[in-house]
Amino acid sequence: MQLYADRLVSHLKQTLAPIYLVFGDEPYLVSECCDLIRKAARKQGFDERQRFTQDKEFSWDSLFNASHTLSLFTSKQIIELELPEAKPGRDGSAALADYANAQMPDQILILFGAHLRKDQQKSKWFQALQKNGVFIPVYSPDRNKLPAFVQQRAERLGLTLEPEATQQLCNWYEGNLLALSQALEKLKLLYPEQRINLAAVEGANEDSSRFDVFSLRDTLVQQKPKAFLHCLQRLLETGTEPVLIHWVLQRLHFTLVNLRQALRQKQNLQAIWAAENIWAAQQDHYLQLARKDTPYRSQARIHLLERLEYALKRDSGESPQILATHIGLLFMPQLSKLDSLADFTHPADIEG
Repeated sequence: MQLYADRLVSHLKQTLAPIYLVFGDEPYLVSECCDLIRKAARKQGFDERQRFTQDKEFSWDSLFNASHTLSLFTSKQIIELELPEAKPGRDGSAALADYANAQMPDQILILFGAHLRKDQQKSKWFQALQKNGVFIPVYSPDRNKLPAFVQQRAERLGLTLEPEATQQLCNWYEGNLLALSQALEKLKLLYPEQRINLAAVEGANEDSSRFDVFSLRDTLVQQKPKAFLHCLQRLLETGTEPVLIHWVLQRLHFTLVNLRQALRQKQNLQAIWAAENIWAAQQDHYLQLARKDTPYRSQARIHLLERLEYALKRDSGESPQILATHIGLLFMPQLSKLDSLADFTHPADIEG
């Protein structure tokens, strides 16, 4: 069966499955789910725990040996196996399928790791394990769902947040949920049984939002200019190489070019989705952006991308942050007034 993370607590109060598959794109939330399962298992006498990680030193014989070794102290045990890349390989797939078909009584297997693609969920090893277990896909809340996520976490701690306080926590801790959890714990210690306002949040914490360059791309695809500017600033503040920012902006530009051409020629888009690793949930955003894009904005982006590359490789004196900002805004049709090449007769026209 499949169970979303927000239903895990109520599930564990009712039953305990022999196998749990916890995979997701947010390590902190994956770890949190595993902790909940461990605690529930310990309450039912699963006192022994064996943990493995699939790395270069790992042997799949370890899983077999752990599952067939009896303890001198308890008959119940938890076996944990981390798959960092969610790729067990041929030997691992066979070992996991064998385990699922011959799991010893009084054992719980917790298998966890990175996000599982749809094709991985259709694999024989996954299907064999899910048949007797529970699959928990873990998703990091996106920007729209983050305020509700923060409120829910605050309520668990007995905190009451004013809307402005919640929004500031979202701004500061987007992409860094571990730091968010620590910030809420800190607020609980500093302001017990008090309504927490914006001043309290700003006095107790600082901007700890964390992003990668793909987060920057997503803000553009989803047409969120404020989030883009915040993400760009935080990437540069936290030491992200500007060349990576140039790379992701250039890659998004050429993805849109390819999409526009495919749409004009009524080609199948599956090849583009596969080549760019664009999930189904994001495809509509890309299509909307491609349909609104124009040759004039495209040419303006190319010009600025060349200038950004020149600034990075030859130290032209231009600010990479300013150039990246202008490139990003040219992905935003609702902000850009560039409708013809006449609007882009000189670089200063954009920088002004």
